[in-house]
Amino acid sequence: MDNRAKATQAPFVTTISNLLLDGELNHPEHVILVADNREISLAEIVLQARAVATQLEASGVQKDDPVMTMLGNGPNHVAIFLGISLIGALWVPLNPDAKGHSLAHAIGIADPVLAFTTPIAREQLERAGLKPSCIVVETDGWQLPPRTAPHEAKLPKTDPQDVRAVLFTSGTSGPPKGVMVSEQMLVASAAGTAQASDCQSGDVFLMWEPLHHIGGSQIVVMALIHLTRLVMVKKFSASRLWPQVRAHQVTKLHYLGGILEILLKARPTNIDRDHSIQLAFGGGCRPEIWRDFEQRFGIPIREVYGMTEASSFTTINLDGPTGSVGTPVPWFDVEMLTSDGQEVSEGELGEIVVTSHHPGLFTPGYRKAADATEQLLRNGRLHSGDLGRFDEDGNLYYAGRLSDSLRRRGENISAWEVETALVAHPYVAECAVVAVPATIGEHEILCFVIMADERAFNSAELCKWCRSAMPKHHIPRYWRHVDSFQRTPSQRIRKDLLDLDLTNAEDLADDRKSA
Repeated sequence: MDNRAKATQAPFVTTISNLLLDGELNHPEHVILVADNREISLAEIVLQARAVATQLEASGVQKDDPVMTMLGNGPNHVAIFLGISLIGALWVPLNPDAKGHSLAHAIGIADPVLAFTTPIAREQLERAGLKPSCIVVETDGWQLPPRTAPHEAKLPKTDPQDVRAVLFTSGTSGPPKGVMVSEQMLVASAAGTAQASDCQSGDVFLMWEPLHHIGGSQIVVMALIHLTRLVMVKKFSASRLWPQVRAHQVTKLHYLGGILEILLKARPTNIDRDHSIQLAFGGGCRPEIWRDFEQRFGIPIREVYGMTEASSFTTINLDGPTGSVGTPVPWFDVEMLTSDGQEVSEGELGEIVVTSHHPGLFTPGYRKAADATEQLLRNGRLHSGDLGRFDEDGNLYYAGRLSDSLRRRGENISAWEVETALVAHPYVAECAVVAVPATIGEHEILCFVIMADERAFNSAELCKWCRSAMPKHHIPRYWRHVDSFQRTPSQRIRKDLLDLDLTNAEDLADDRKSA
């Protein structure tokens, strides 16, 4: 079985190097990347990757050495990622905007021997405590430089079980954890991407995902396997998306977080369906906007659920009901368990726990975080820390983070449940719910709200509306109006950065009690 065939079937026992060299040999003229209307072939990207590998070897980088990148999206960042893979080093991509304590935390976990950075990112790295012994190479993620090498690096043999990357979790609460991701996991994540997107020969993907997020790396690996074309943009832009789609005849669109809602907010036009997109796939599409998006743009939605720790994709909604994240991919099983490990009844909330049919598809753990790894991997299962429930047909419904739950007057409440109910209000654009200490009992609810269409914020009116839309114990006591939220690369709200000072919030205890 050749490497591309191995990459499409569990347990996905091949490597990025194998796939890259296979493409160089058999499909050198295939255009894999398009950037600023420039077409980049597999032969050219392999040439660049080989030159990066030679540069790393000349710098003394050896197999498994950590190499950090703090670069924006672009062909050069792709070439560096692939060059690191060829030399067998450990790729540690970070958000180029990272700074301060979170960056210092990541540096401590990664301990890189070499870093590719922009000049601005270099300043932040040095301020955050980068060791003087770390070699720093200033470059840009976008522009491919002219690379020449006096000799070609001796490429080590790589194994599917080799840890190839450390990808940092979003860190919505607590410090980000460095997920160790193997070659096999990266190939499995590409297989999940292909299944979720119904990847076909000739497909064109708009690649806006940051490479420091698994959504970026997995789509690059998928392109190596399925010989698709990636139209790279520096970042997602709602105003530029449709012109980009039409100019390049993009066929598949990946979404995260509130991207679909951002597109829906634009004023409707008579060319909303004048595009080539056949399918949109991703995570975070609220049921309230699912059908609106499909009807306005004529694009079917395919919602998924997964996490970096389990090769990115766990379930895919191929043809299930609106609001569901679907059923497990063929290589995984999913259970809903209580805190003491008992399976919950149909329709009840439990922790999403994953079992693999094949070894090697779960992370070996978090780098330098043994305690967190023990909580994640128990008795051969991966405990996601997410809440969910199954319907009678086995469709999974995501219900938020286990750590993002609270207990109020003896009732367990998922913040996701309150948020999902509240954003159904026609004047609420977005909200975030957090637990705060209660005077009596366990918790009270503090709700941060962004209003839609410049509507005036009226907490009393919102509280009144909540009485008809949610159970009494779900109605927030404290309310705050905000203009925006700080977000993770996957567009999740950074709840750990919200201001929980209740002196700045409106207390509607009496209004809530009258519900």
